Amino acid sequence: MNVKLIGHDFKCLQVELDPQEKFYCEKGALIYYEEGIQSTINVFDKGVAGLIKRKLTGESIFQVALNNAHPQPRKLVVAGKVGLLPINLKQLSGGIICRAGVYVASSDKVDIDVKMNLTSLIGGTGLIMQKLTGFCTVFIDVIGTPITLDLAAGQTVFVDEKSFICMHADMQNRMSSHFSGNNMLGGEGLTMLKITGPGTVYVTSVNFG
Repeated sequence: MNVKLIGHDFKCLQVELDPQEKFYCEKGALIYYEEGIQSTINVFDKGVAGLIKRKLTGESIFQVALNNAHPQPRKLVVAGKVGLLPINLKQLSGGIICRAGVYVASSDKVDIDVKMNLTSLIGGTGLIMQKLTGFCTVFIDVIGTPITLDLAAGQTVFVDEKSFICMHADMQNRMSSHFSGNNMLGGEGLTMLKITGPGTVYVTSVNFG
């Protein structure tokens, strides 16, 4: 499988599938695919609880599976609402914690779970976040150019909740709300997310104001 991000301000993902290779995307993410690729709709089969989780996290209960049934490589393109951030879940046994509804596509099936987090609610990212796990590369929706913050053990950053994209899942217990009147007077809101390493945090380069 050969994948590359294309575009400038608004990026999309071009995927070249070898014969019999598969790729998965959220319903509505597909831009086009070449003849020879078979598109099927999968309904997540984790019962009623699984369907409720998908709806709570802002995702569809359906996923599009794309299989190259042609003897030659074939291409397809998917896109998020604005841009895409690739994250290799193979290197993260615990997956990632991110905003609800940001999953766009993946090189294999992923598990999307609900994470209730009072800290994220207070911080402005919402009560419900989603956890993505799997043995593949996942592509999530982002606005602007993602900034990668690799935190050492004990290192702390304060992130504006509107700029938060995602973080390593094992950092969830080291995230809290930081209250500050100075933050509010400075235009950042009453709280910011306080996140402590070790681990990686992704934030957007866009200032939503």
